[in-house]
Amino acid sequence: MESYIQYYVRIQKKSNLYIGLKKKYYLACDLWNFSPKYMKRFPAYILMCICIGAGSISCSQRRETVPFADIPFAEGDVVFRKGIGAKTHAVLHADSSGIYSHTGIVVKDGSAFKIIHITPGEREKGETTDKIKMETAEVFWANDRAEHGAVYRLTDTFFCAGAARQAKRLLQKGMQFDHDYELSDTTQLYCTELVWYVYRLAGTDITNGKRSELNAPMYAGTYIFPSDIYTSKVFHLIYKF
Repeated sequence: MESYIQYYVRIQKKSNLYIGLKKKYYLACDLWNFSPKYMKRFPAYILMCICIGAGSISCSQRRETVPFADIPFAEGDVVFRKGIGAKTHAVLHADSSGIYSHTGIVVKDGSAFKIIHITPGEREKGETTDKIKMETAEVFWANDRAEHGAVYRLTDTFFCAGAARQAKRLLQKGMQFDHDYELSDTTQLYCTELVWYVYRLAGTDITNGKRSELNAPMYAGTYIFPSDIYTSKVFHLIYKF
């Protein structure tokens, strides 16, 4: 059976931009400033960067114009995107039920709705670490970051405002990205873990305990994939493109 790393290589070759795993290894380490303990787990990052909504290698882009201003957002909505590039394809290969590769939560910032999320590889100028951020829908779903997207809402909206408040608190705290993808440690978070965690703090488990297991060498573990959230019966679809 084809391994995830083999799948990644094949996708890279198909895009005609394959430069060798060894070169990609050092490129990624330089780009993301991985420490040595992260470097040895690089194959896991190829597969587990479910927070990278836009890969460094573009394969396709959406053609439709999305009327972001017309999306009926509400605080606590959970948003998803399918990124652009080989990394997204590798993630979705690992998440067999998945159609999206990244997620965030909607909050109210003054009179505007914005999205709080956490991801590696999208640092602002001057930033030296990967950390939580707040962006407009136009930026979150920019053409070079997203091919498709969706908005989901809890059927029981009682917990939504509380989750949004928790997300803002973590934004003010400057929560760092969890490059180890450890669910047992909430001092750092990855994208789906962030959304799950703020809702847990608000008083509910939006995954109903669902977890995804990877048993392959070097990246075996328990994770929350985007599909573990949006397939939960507590959500219903509000908008997609």
